Amino acid sequence: VLLNQIHLICIICGPSIAVLLHSHSDGWSLVCVSLIKIISLILMNALIKRTYSMIPSLQNENEQQSSTSVDENCLDDNSASSNMNNASSISSTWGCVEDIRVYIFQKELWAGVALAFLYCNVMTFGGLLMAYLNSCGLTWEVIGLCQGASNFAGLLGTCIFALLQRFLNDVRATALCGICWQFMLLSVSMFGVLMKNPWFIIVGVIPSRIGLWIYAIASTQLFQQTVPEKERGKVGGVQTSLNSLFQTIPLILGMIYSDVDDYWKVLVTSYLSNGTAVLMVLFGVYLPCRKSNLSYSTVD
Repeated sequence: VLLNQIHLICIICGPSIAVLLHSHSDGWSLVCVSLIKIISLILMNALIKRTYSMIPSLQNENEQQSSTSVDENCLDDNSASSNMNNASSISSTWGCVEDIRVYIFQKELWAGVALAFLYCNVMTFGGLLMAYLNSCGLTWEVIGLCQGASNFAGLLGTCIFALLQRFLNDVRATALCGICWQFMLLSVSMFGVLMKNPWFIIVGVIPSRIGLWIYAIASTQLFQQTVPEKERGKVGGVQTSLNSLFQTIPLILGMIYSDVDDYWKVLVTSYLSNGTAVLMVLFGVYLPCRKSNLSYSTVD
């Protein structure tokens, strides 16, 4: 939760600092923005190096890999040929298929699939929606302010998650509350799309980010509590691939329906994707938990 809050604070503060520097029309504004970017990259690399030095398991794994490579170089020709045969047999098996199999047999499968469906949502302040709002008559200044308010709503969602978890003491129930909140407010946005009223769209989109971040954190904690540590890399890799796959669907639809008058078709597809995710969480995550009387508390 804390990492997500830091991430959202940086998203909010970064553009604000850039705009303030750009408001001074002298040539030093671009230099200052570049220096901030360089300092951020240096700080990121320093923190990664610090994390590596603080976790002995990462260093031990690296030492084991180096010692293994040295041992392999010392093998004779016969053992080398046998290793080549073993390598060919291993390479014939598809590693991605094994990762997908592990992902499918996870207890919280539907929570991850629902999260991927949410990546199909275009009713966020991305390029497609911002272009549509501008075509409806809103200025870029107003759209930029709404985008900042949307990021702040996401930050508020991380705080509300902690409060909900203390009250409900069940990550599954918290996830259901978050995704239902998002779907309810996106319904308001869909009404604005049908009425061609940009303000209804904004009123629904901004607070819907609260529910999105509540569900995103809840689904992450569900995987942390149920996925064995040795399988988290495989599960996380498949989940990231699914998210990226569903994220490309609105972009493809945006190219097909490039006319502004047809943009409602993309929004309807996005809305149905969110509705499908709600059903997955309700019938695949929450209700099975209620029937088996299982619940999970939050991870600190």
